[in-house]
Amino acid sequence: MSTAHTKRDKRRPAPIENRIAECYDELSEIDQRLADVILSAPGQLAMQTATELAASAHVSKATATRFFQKLGYASYDDARAIARAAVVGGSPLYLQERGRTSSSTKLDEVIQAHLEHEVANLANTYRSLDTHVLTEVVECLAQARRVVILGYRHSHTIALMIRRELIQVRANVVVLPAPGDTLAEYIGDLDTEDVVINIGFRRRVPAVGLTASVLSEAGVPTLYLSDVMAGKPARLARWVIRCHTDGLMLFDSTVAVSALVNLVCSLVAEHLHKHGNSHLQRVEIMHQMLRELE
Repeated sequence: MSTAHTKRDKRRPAPIENRIAECYDELSEIDQRLADVILSAPGQLAMQTATELAASAHVSKATATRFFQKLGYASYDDARAIARAAVVGGSPLYLQERGRTSSSTKLDEVIQAHLEHEVANLANTYRSLDTHVLTEVVECLAQARRVVILGYRHSHTIALMIRRELIQVRANVVVLPAPGDTLAEYIGDLDTEDVVINIGFRRRVPAVGLTASVLSEAGVPTLYLSDVMAGKPARLARWVIRCHTDGLMLFDSTVAVSALVNLVCSLVAEHLHKHGNSHLQRVEIMHQMLRELE
């Protein structure tokens, strides 16, 4: 491997599957066997010792050590640290072994374990709620001129869920990014009379943090809805609500997120009702006039 390639890797650590792909055809038969074991379950790298990895590939520990050096890593521990970061970051490739059961495990046991895990996520999320923050968020969502909800990738689904609830009880609720558009056209004129819900669950795109910075500089009230490892955008938001989303199996849990959305939007509806808001009533009348619902 070239010196330039090694220097580039030290500046910006690359996932091991990328490095293996770059040189797989040039590897020896023994190294390819080790590479195949790693590629079959990259997440195992975060948990195994060099000795355990070598044993699973039926090679010596020395061979495994040299293999990682050939890929440009300073050591096995260097590669394992990057794999651990990928696990924490929520890469499905590195989480595919999470919760995997043996052939002898009964389905009802899996169901029970999954249920208990989801209940724990829900309970831990609700226990961590700050009532002062929740009260301020509800009041702002009810009174703001416009509500803008930002969500990328799987967070976009959560954004649509929030809009679906809020639009029934108040007007001027929009989800971004809109198809075919960029953000600047929409957030350029937001100010202190508006509110933004910035959703950033793990595997966030860079736009989450960049938008948080722009909104903070503009003084736009922002709720940051995230997981327990909220990251840098949390320091830029006025309010932060964290949900427990760790999954028992491959995919992250969204049970607590869905419940929290229901709670917040229901509280907004209650607040608006108490203050004489008639938006919901007008919507129901329009549903009947337009014959939109059975």
